Amino acid sequence: MKKRLIAHRGDMVTYPENTLLAIQSALNLGMSYIEIDVQLSRDAVPMVVHDASLLRTAGVDKNIYDLTSKQLDACLVNYSNTDDHEIEMLRIPTLQSVVDIMNNYSETTLFVEIKKQSIEYFGLQVVVDAVLKVLANVKFKVVIISFVADVISFLKSRGDISSGWAVSKFDQQHKQLAQQIQPDFLFCNIEKINDIACLWNGSWQWALYDVRDPAYACELLTKGVHFIETGDIVKLANAKECQ
Repeated sequence: MKKRLIAHRGDMVTYPENTLLAIQSALNLGMSYIEIDVQLSRDAVPMVVHDASLLRTAGVDKNIYDLTSKQLDACLVNYSNTDDHEIEMLRIPTLQSVVDIMNNYSETTLFVEIKKQSIEYFGLQVVVDAVLKVLANVKFKVVIISFVADVISFLKSRGDISSGWAVSKFDQQHKQLAQQIQPDFLFCNIEKINDIACLWNGSWQWALYDVRDPAYACELLTKGVHFIETGDIVKLANAKECQ
C-alpha cells in the first residue's frame, strides 16, 4: 500500500506543511507521490503555501499576494524545534525550490494544487501560466490539481497535461461536471463520501484525502480507491498494514 500513498503537503506531521523540510522528509520516507499547494506572490512568483493569509502558517497578518517573493523569503513557517541549519528549509518555498529538490527523484510524482484565492486575485491564465513555466522541464511527473474546474478545462486546451479535480461535494452535479471535464484524477475528502461503493466510474483515478487510519486506508484501496492522501504519512507508511 505504501506505493499508493500521497504525502499531503509533505510530511506535515513531523514538519510544518509545504516546507522544504516536510517535502524532503516525505522523500526520505520513500514516498512516490507528494502533494503541495501553490499561491502567487505579488510579483506573480509561484509560492508553496496553502492559505492566502499568512497568519496561520507564518504568524504574519498579511495575504501572500500582498508581498513580493523577496519579502516572503524572509517569512519563516511556524516551528519551535528548529536548528540553525534548518532555517533555510523553513522559509516559505518557491515552487522552483521544490522542483530543484524533486529533480533528484525522477521516479516520483508531484501533485501541484493551484489555489482558488490566487485564481480569483490574478486570473486563471496568469496563475496557470506561471506554474507551468516553472514546471516546464522537470525530471519527474507532475499533475496539476485544483478545486476550480475551469483549471482542468484550461489545461486540456493547452495540450497533454495531467490534471486532477478536487471535488468540494460528492453529488450528482459534480459527477456530471467530472464527466464533462474528464480529469485524470479525482480528489475528495473521505468525510464527504457516504458509500465508497458509489464512487463515480470513469477514466479517472480516485484519490481520497484526510485518511489517517492504516486499516481503513487498506480497506479503501480494495474498494476502488486508487490513492490515499494523508497528512500522517509517517503513521501510514510505517504501519504493518502498509508493508
